[in-house]
Amino acid sequence: MSFLEEIGEFGLIEKFKNWFIPQSSRVVLGIEDDCAVVEGNCDRWYLLTCDSQVEDIHFVKKMIPPHLLGRRVLAVNLSDIAAMGGDPLWALLSLVLNPSLGEEWLNRFFQGVREEAKEFGLDIIGGNLARSFGPLVFDLTLIGEMDRGAPLLLRRNAQPGELIGVTGTLGDSAAGLKIVSSGKSKDMEIYSFLCNRYFCPTPRVKVGKAIRRLDLRGALIDISDGFIQDLGHILEESKVGATIEADRLPLSSDLKKWCFEKKCDPWNLALAGGEDFELIFTFPREREEEIKTYIWQVAGVEVTVVGEITSEKKLTIFQEGKEIKPSLRGWNHFRKEKER
Repeated sequence: MSFLEEIGEFGLIEKFKNWFIPQSSRVVLGIEDDCAVVEGNCDRWYLLTCDSQVEDIHFVKKMIPPHLLGRRVLAVNLSDIAAMGGDPLWALLSLVLNPSLGEEWLNRFFQGVREEAKEFGLDIIGGNLARSFGPLVFDLTLIGEMDRGAPLLLRRNAQPGELIGVTGTLGDSAAGLKIVSSGKSKDMEIYSFLCNRYFCPTPRVKVGKAIRRLDLRGALIDISDGFIQDLGHILEESKVGATIEADRLPLSSDLKKWCFEKKCDPWNLALAGGEDFELIFTFPREREEEIKTYIWQVAGVEVTVVGEITSEKKLTIFQEGKEIKPSLRGWNHFRKEKER
């Protein structure tokens, strides 16, 4: 086993954090959450995040329309801004391209990037170009902002007794990936909702801002690597545990129909499928109805309570009253055998 396989993605992040401890007093938050936070001018803080989409790791070129790939490249970064409750401002887009790419493909890709940027009110203001005869790589740096001194919705904020909420539905993207990978055009047509959830996730920027305005002061994270794994980041950083009722996880009707047809377990996909880019957040029990109502009114997104934060430092998952152990583990870039 190689060094990176042994320590894994999150072990490498810990090593990275230990090597690069911020020296500037303007750094409010460094390498520990979805975005870095630095002091801006006057009454603003800036949020900074970056993400890469690598061919044959995050996408397969022949499977995804170029304009949806363009939207996806921006959407996955916007989800990090959403997880901080911020407003997106500007982006830098670096392209590592194979010279065999045609003009039409590039035009459609840029169209997708522009559509996503316009929808969320941000500008592409620069980047970099490089040539490669290997895989395509799209690397995007996104800058957002929020009010200076606003409560930071950090992974380390969860408190015992708080409820755990999730937005939208889970498991759709993982199912969409399986459908697209099968290459069956009929399935892709019937289950276009699931495929589009994989191709082009919806970053919950409005929800993140709503949570910030509610002044919850709880923990918040987006679901990129799978519900269990991303909830695990909250539990680890907050030094708490949780109990989860798997039966409560929100499933779309399309996912339930597809899983029934294919005789597969929708709960495993919801628990560990990854790339739904929904939000997990914690909040006081007494504010449940207020929070659900407000987020629906301002963002049109449903919130489902799926569990509770506990003082015991372990994650326990129940289904139909019995403790379960999911068969999927979530995404880890350097795990020897990656599982979705």
